[in-house]
Amino acid sequence: MPNEEGEADLSNMEETEQIKYNLKNSSKVYYQVTHSIQDEVTQQPKLLKGGELKSYQVYGLNWMVSLYNNNLNGILADEMGLGKTIQTISLFAHLIEVKGNEGPFLVVVPLTTITNWTLEFDRWAPDIKKMIYKGKKSERPKLAQMLKSEKFNVLITTYEYIMLDKAILSKILWQYIIVDEGHRMKNFKSKFAQTLGQQYTSAHRILLTGTPLQNNLSELWALLNFLLPKIFSSCEDFQKWFDKALSKSYATGNKQVSAEEREAMELSEEEQLLIINRLHQILRPFLLRRVKADVAKELPQKLEMVIKVELSAQQKLVYKGIQEDNMLMADPTNKNSKALSLKNAIMQLRKICNHPYLFEGHEPIGQEVSDHIFAVSGKFELLDRMLPKLIVTGHKVLIFSQFTQLLDIMKIYFYYRNIPHLILDGRTKDEDRKACLERFSDPEAPEKVFVLSTKAGGHGLNLQVADTVIIFDSDWNPQMDEQAKDRAHRIGQRSEVRVYRLITATKVEEGIL
Repeated sequence: MPNEEGEADLSNMEETEQIKYNLKNSSKVYYQVTHSIQDEVTQQPKLLKGGELKSYQVYGLNWMVSLYNNNLNGILADEMGLGKTIQTISLFAHLIEVKGNEGPFLVVVPLTTITNWTLEFDRWAPDIKKMIYKGKKSERPKLAQMLKSEKFNVLITTYEYIMLDKAILSKILWQYIIVDEGHRMKNFKSKFAQTLGQQYTSAHRILLTGTPLQNNLSELWALLNFLLPKIFSSCEDFQKWFDKALSKSYATGNKQVSAEEREAMELSEEEQLLIINRLHQILRPFLLRRVKADVAKELPQKLEMVIKVELSAQQKLVYKGIQEDNMLMADPTNKNSKALSLKNAIMQLRKICNHPYLFEGHEPIGQEVSDHIFAVSGKFELLDRMLPKLIVTGHKVLIFSQFTQLLDIMKIYFYYRNIPHLILDGRTKDEDRKACLERFSDPEAPEKVFVLSTKAGGHGLNLQVADTVIIFDSDWNPQMDEQAKDRAHRIGQRSEVRVYRLITATKVEEGIL
C-alpha cells in the first residue's frame, strides 16, 4: 500500500496530466474557431509548371489558403530548405486561378535573394506577370510609371526600396505583402519595420522565416503587431499578459537569494504549462513550422566534420605578436622592423588564422604570391589537398568565408592551380549572380567549385547540385552557418551532404566553435 505522501504525489501527477490534456484540447478548439472556414486544396494549381509539390508543401498551401479565407495573417516558419518560396508562389497561383484574385501582391526580400526569387518564378510560374522593382535613382521613375500603366500580378523588391520609394509603393493597395527573412521585423523600432508596418496597406500579410522567431516578448509582439496590428496594438499590454508569472520567476534580477527563496519563487509545472499554453494559443493559428526530419524523410542526411589544422610558421609568428602585444610586425622575422598598433585584436586574430596575405605588407611580390599562396596558410594547405580529390571523384563544392578579401586570395589560388571556379560576394551584380547560379547548376559546366561570402550567398540560394560544403571560417552567429549549409541540404538534393568545417588549433577559432 502506498503511503499518504505517495498517494499525494500520484494525485499531483494525475492533476498535471489532466491539465496537459485540457490545454491541448483547448488549443485545438481555439485553432478551429479561428480557422472556421475550410476550403481544402487537393491538387496544385495549373499555373505551377515547374514540378510537383511535396505533400507537406500542399499542406502549407492549404494552411495559407485557410488564412486567406478567414482573413488572417501568418508566419510560414518552415526550416530552411523546405521550399517556402515555392509554397508562396503556389499561393499566388491558387489565388489567381481559383479565387480570381490577381493581386497586386508585394514580395519584399533581401537584396541577396532577389535573383533567386526571380529564377523560381520563371521556373515554377512563368505565366504569372511579375515586375522587379530595383535600380539606380535615375532608372526608378520609369519603373514607377510602369506600375501605373502596365498590369502585373507580383512586384518583387527589396527592403531598401520599401523605404526609399515609399511615396510611390505605399500608395498601392496590396492584396498581399510577403516579407522574406521575416525575422527582420522583430525589431519594431527599426526604420524598415515601422515603414512597412505603418505606412503600407494590404489585405493580407505573411512573414517567411526559417530561423527561430523570438528571444523575448517584445520581439514576439513586434511580429504579431505587423501581422495583426489592430489586435496587438500595444507592446505594454501584451507583456502584461505574462507579467504576473514572469515577475514571480524573475523578480530577483541580480539580487542574491537563498536556495529556499529561489525554490519558493520558481514556477510550478502547472504555472509553466499555463504560460506555454497561452503562448501556443496565441501563435498556433498564425504560425506553421515544419522541420526536415519530420516532413522530408526522403532527403539524404547531412554530416558535419570539424577538421582542425595547424597554423603555418608565418601564421604562428603573426598570431603570437597580435595575441601578446596587439601589434603587427611588418616583417615578423625581423625584430627591428616597424610594428603597427591594431584595433579589434579578435578580428585580426581571425584574419591571421585564415591567411597572412589578409594583412597589407605580408604578401610576397610577383610570382612568389602564387608559389607560396597555399604553403603559408594551414587552411589553404589542407584545401590544396582536398579539392583535387573532391573534383576528380565528381563532387560539386561550396566554400563559404566571412571575408571578401579572402575570396580574392582564393581567386589567385584557383588560377594558379588551374581550377575552374565561380565566386559570389556582395560586389557581384545581380545579372552576374543569376549567371553564376545557372552556370553552376549546369551539369556540363566545368566549374565544380563555387566560392561564396557567407553574408551575400549564405541564404536564399538553391544550390542543391552541390553535395559538399566547406565552412572555411565560422560565423559568431551559428544560424548564419546553418543557412549556408542549407544551400546544398534542401529539397531536390539526391546525395548525402558532407560539411567540412575548418578550424585552426587556436583559442580564437575554438572559442567561436
